[in-house]
Amino acid sequence: MRVLAAILTHRPAATGRLELLAQTFDSLRTEADAVWIVDNNSGPDEVAAITGRLGVAPWTHTGPVTTCGHGTNLQARILAGAAKPGDICVHSDDDMAWKPGWRESLVSWWQRNNAADVILTGCHIEPQYGWNTIEGVDSHPALFRASTGAASWSYRAEDAHLIFPIPEKLQGTGDVPACAKVRQFGRIAQLDLAEHVGETSTWGNRTVEMFGWDTAPALEILRGAA
Repeated sequence: MRVLAAILTHRPAATGRLELLAQTFDSLRTEADAVWIVDNNSGPDEVAAITGRLGVAPWTHTGPVTTCGHGTNLQARILAGAAKPGDICVHSDDDMAWKPGWRESLVSWWQRNNAADVILTGCHIEPQYGWNTIEGVDSHPALFRASTGAASWSYRAEDAHLIFPIPEKLQGTGDVPACAKVRQFGRIAQLDLAEHVGETSTWGNRTVEMFGWDTAPALEILRGAA
């Protein structure tokens, strides 16, 4: 079972996230079978900065739409072009620190019989908000939730058509409605395999500003399930 990953970035040099991108890249490529950098039309100077820092050229586009939903769909298309049935696809934002051993835990999760009805699994634990209610637990340990943020999605390659394309016209509104669609076909889970290390959003996400980022209650529930 191969694990293929794609990291979404947008103007990392201009926003001071180039080193975060490098950290994310390093934490993924040590365990994944392949990792692609997906640039959401940052411009030629940014592409050059990414290539110079990481030693690999990113996939990019020159279209006018740079919403996070558009970037997530681009990640999915790139992964679909390389993946085969049985592979695991992983999406990552450019400010995620993937914990050592993440691959083994993720593969184990997707191989489990009782995960057969899970379509989408987020790989970082989010606080409890109105849109991502905790609906159950698994002894893996894992949480079952109403939605999970696209910053760390994982899914079986053969299930991509149940998830994508996601809405991309409005900034910041793609993952929650996408999760609502996914729930027509199966469950959504979260594992504690990565964490956000960036302090600000490059596309104006105000979730932390408006609602805070207290993961302690969700983590307590997760640890109680182990």
